[in-house]
Amino acid sequence: MDSPTENTSLHWLQNVEKRIIKVLELASGVMNELASPAGPRKEFINNHCREFMQLIKDIQVTLRDEIKSAL
Repeated sequence: MDSPTENTSLHWLQNVEKRIIKVLELASGVMNELASPAGPRKEFINNHCREFMQLIKDIQVTLRDEIKSAL
């Protein structure tokens, strides 16, 4: 049976994984928009880039905090 610590670690890793997948989806959306034959929509790109940067920052903070708590 898994210990509570293992369950917490697994849950934490799953949350980080979901955020990383979202980051990749945002990057893909921006690339698709830039490649659009009609030309990129500025507001779409701005929103996706803003969300991308916020998620990257959140992931960095989460990873830093988890590493500190593991030491």
